[in-house]
Amino acid sequence: MKNYKLSFIALFLAAIVSQSGMYAANYEVNSPNGQWTIRLSVDKGTQYEIRNGETLLIAPSPIALNLNDGRVIGAGTVKSAKTNHVENTVPVLFGKNKTLIEKYNELLISYNENYDLIVRAYDEGIAYRFVTRLDGGIIITNEDFVFNFAGNPAVYFPQSPDLRNFEKTYVIYNSVNDIEADKFSVGPVLFDYTGAPCKIVITEADVYDYPGLYIEPNGNHSMRGMWAKYPREVEQPENIYSNHLPVTRHDYIAATSGSRTFPWRVFVLSSEDKSLLNNELVYLLAEPQQLTDTSWIKPGKSAWEWWHKAMLEGVDFPAGNKNLGLPLYKYYVDFASKHRIEYMTLDAGWKESYIQELCDYAATKNVKIIVWTWASMALEDPTWLPRMKEKGVQGVKIDFFERNDQPAMRWGRQLAQRLADLKMIALYHGCPVPTGLNRAFPNILNFEAVRGAECNFWDSGSDPAYHVQFPFIRSLAGPADYTPGSMRNKTKEEFYPVDKPNTIPSSMGTRAHELAMYVVFDHWLAYLCDSPTEYEKYPDVLDFLANVPTVWDRTVPLDACLSEYILIAKQSGNNWYIAGMNNWEARTVSLDCSFLAPNVKYKAALIKDKAASDSYPAQYETEELEITAQTRLNIPMAKGGGFVIQLQ
Repeated sequence: MKNYKLSFIALFLAAIVSQSGMYAANYEVNSPNGQWTIRLSVDKGTQYEIRNGETLLIAPSPIALNLNDGRVIGAGTVKSAKTNHVENTVPVLFGKNKTLIEKYNELLISYNENYDLIVRAYDEGIAYRFVTRLDGGIIITNEDFVFNFAGNPAVYFPQSPDLRNFEKTYVIYNSVNDIEADKFSVGPVLFDYTGAPCKIVITEADVYDYPGLYIEPNGNHSMRGMWAKYPREVEQPENIYSNHLPVTRHDYIAATSGSRTFPWRVFVLSSEDKSLLNNELVYLLAEPQQLTDTSWIKPGKSAWEWWHKAMLEGVDFPAGNKNLGLPLYKYYVDFASKHRIEYMTLDAGWKESYIQELCDYAATKNVKIIVWTWASMALEDPTWLPRMKEKGVQGVKIDFFERNDQPAMRWGRQLAQRLADLKMIALYHGCPVPTGLNRAFPNILNFEAVRGAECNFWDSGSDPAYHVQFPFIRSLAGPADYTPGSMRNKTKEEFYPVDKPNTIPSSMGTRAHELAMYVVFDHWLAYLCDSPTEYEKYPDVLDFLANVPTVWDRTVPLDACLSEYILIAKQSGNNWYIAGMNNWEARTVSLDCSFLAPNVKYKAALIKDKAASDSYPAQYETEELEITAQTRLNIPMAKGGGFVIQLQ
């Protein structure tokens, strides 16, 4: 404990009291392993800097909340400063690790003006938040969250054209200074110090009743947070099928209680790419679990008709999206039941007239029904969710949030509570980037906020290059609803987006690459996006999809390079799954199985690319072998390729 204290507050300079009575002080907080340091200076304002050892990453930069009455949270005088070291185990109900070790050093600065600044340094990164104890309500005109970069890191920038789109691929800038002044992005954003080497991912955690974070340029070598202004008027306010997009806005970002905690501002820090694949700092910073009874929450997989437009081969009833109805949905329920798939999701186009009968039928098959709806419907019709529950619906896919201003950021938690009261699960689609809500309310299993498989309808952004980017960046914020499982695998040259009736889209990358998504991607409710009749042509693929878990006991990143490849292992009970995923450059990866328990022999089923998969990506081959902790394998991956290994 003494050593922790020495490394924790390495610098606490004497306070300086000026003639004006302002109180100045400097503090330093180190991560428990001593690698990361945040230094703070309080002197008529609060600034921070971040270091990797002795290397400066972010030069002194201001943080503050600016109120409309002229007060500035962060510009006050220090009353006291306290330090703390925390080390404990955090259980995880659903995730990629069953338990997490939470270890951090903390500094609490209390200001005379009735607010605090909490700063934490973890081995996984650094975070801070303000806590206020002010009377009445306050209006926040803006927030200072500035990053004055030392050096000129490259940027993975999920650039957005507006304040409603949270599903962006990355514009990669070689330099912070290359980003034009009028551009901005959703989060998280990755900054790559290639010379350090070090990566910083900037995001947020535990956001409620406060707008979500955007990031924009702020002059030379600098960027800053940006937030949507509070809506004044929204379109079609009385229409529950409207997205209620703002028409006009106020000149402030939040109107809120003067006594509250504010969101964590998070710097995920890593000196090796693979550690980003298992960084759960956002989860650790999130609001603790609010539900005492979670026995009714079931992760799993879902059959789904939307991506392949309900097109089925050789069935004796009308198929396709124009023929959605009871016979078609019963077919999907039968398929799910036969292959131990826990859910069937009805996307847009279903009708309430037959939902009771379908739910009753699905219950006899041990399959649960999820139905799609608009966020406005779920929020504004108080009878809708209870009515669905009464009919037997077990979960809801809630779509078209399309905002992350202050009122919109309340919606996710409000809906999570309403659903929990009814013992219903949900996934959020068309939603803001998550900030840890799934810890407080584990009945929310997925959040889209990713350029998922459905984007193959419209563009070519959801490709193997993107697949080996967002797990290092977007996935730090929480599980993503990518909806993998395409059996229509194309090369980069063959692929074209298509969104026409009775026309099934395709995907880029090999079939083995597609299957690897079920292990690499974080999704506590995993979708099978393709047609049951297509899966049934490939029993080995269907066997893998029936068996692969969606939540895990332990995750072990084995090797990875941002934008190039991922090699990862995940454990469920006594079984392991190993997956590799590749960008558009063919490569051979070396698999070292020493992470496995010694003296245990595993029966392994391998699905991998064939030599011809570069040109014929739907081709794959299977192999059975025995694997132990001493096994070393060289596995080739095609362009846009991959592999999966199931160990039992």
